[in-house]
Amino acid sequence: MFEKVIIDIGGQTFVTKRSTLQRYPDTKLANISETCEHFDKTTEVYYFDRNPLIFHSVLDYYRTGKLHFLSNICAEQIRDELQFWEISTADLGPCCWKYFYAVDSDLKTCKVIDTHFFHRNCVIYSSSSSLTKVKSRIWSLLESPGSSKIAFVWQIFYLCVVCIAIFLSIIQSFELSRTEIRGDYNETSDEGINKRLCNHGSWIGIVSNVCIIIFTLETSLRLASCPCKSIFFQGFLNVVDIVSVVGCFAHFIVGAFPDSNEALYTFTYALVILQGFRFFRLERFIEGLRIMLLSIKQSKTMLCLLILILLISSIIFGMTMHIVEMNGDFADAINSFYWAIITMTTIGYGDIYPKTKCGQIIAAVCATFGLFLLSMPIAVVANNFTDLYKRYCEHQCHLHRQKTRTLCKNDKTELIPIKY
Repeated sequence: MFEKVIIDIGGQTFVTKRSTLQRYPDTKLANISETCEHFDKTTEVYYFDRNPLIFHSVLDYYRTGKLHFLSNICAEQIRDELQFWEISTADLGPCCWKYFYAVDSDLKTCKVIDTHFFHRNCVIYSSSSSLTKVKSRIWSLLESPGSSKIAFVWQIFYLCVVCIAIFLSIIQSFELSRTEIRGDYNETSDEGINKRLCNHGSWIGIVSNVCIIIFTLETSLRLASCPCKSIFFQGFLNVVDIVSVVGCFAHFIVGAFPDSNEALYTFTYALVILQGFRFFRLERFIEGLRIMLLSIKQSKTMLCLLILILLISSIIFGMTMHIVEMNGDFADAINSFYWAIITMTTIGYGDIYPKTKCGQIIAAVCATFGLFLLSMPIAVVANNFTDLYKRYCEHQCHLHRQKTRTLCKNDKTELIPIKY
């Protein structure tokens, strides 16, 4: 005769054999006995205050040796129950992997959204002195437009200064072009470039210097008030701000020496042009822009893989075309690699192209492969953007409900629909 075991799970009774439970000796149910704390001697029933819906699948695991769960049960709840019953998730059937492990991706996305959107400006200072309070206010003013009206006005003013600085650079380029056309300068083109890059006496130079002073003060204040300097230097835009400010002062110093190298002039001016990246500060106001940048960051593995495959393919197609079109424009291997990259990215300038039939066939294969190559990462980035945007809308709706419930204890309002 077999020994019958009666188990009460959350008020629902289950009956099985002890031999069935002992099929997996390392689990909790295999080691239950009349001396354990869950056994009721009056009713001779083992009582567990757990989820009875999930226990159906747990008991079926002992009976059939296969672990399956209903897809309408939260995967995190299933994991907690399996941990209680001491059953490994490695025994889960392949048909349940899709929804069971999808929760990991969802939780990771929710954590990213929570970090970059809702807890982004939650900074911790090491002390509570008056100086620390001043630094905290400065940091909120410069980094969080929604903290106060003054912070919002400052961000608008800052973006206007960025627009003016970029606009002045464009005007300088037009002024140089008109001057060279009129022939007002008798200097060489290199000297004309030096005069443009170092002309700080005109109204354009004066306004540019004012913009640079504002950028320097803003970057210095953010660096001084930042609670964690290591995290500050990990930000791409923060590094660009510092490099552009240093480039501006380096450009002034180089401009003070007329005999300096022309390449040094151009390099320092290129550092000044980096201030155009400050436009990405708009992501503080536009959630869609921030989500787009975040989706690109989340897709960095696929994008790096794309670059690797692109380089390998350019070498293969470039060397093949170099061999086939040895006597034409592809005599140089560097030109062949350049042609392969331009062709696979579907740009096709047409400055270099094959002239033989064999070369044209290789070019067609190269272009077709480029189309397939570019389509894969675009889908990944688009999926990440969609997922992040949906999770952001859900998170925002949930926080709104929490605020509403806090303000109104007797909450009788209708549910707020999620707007994607």
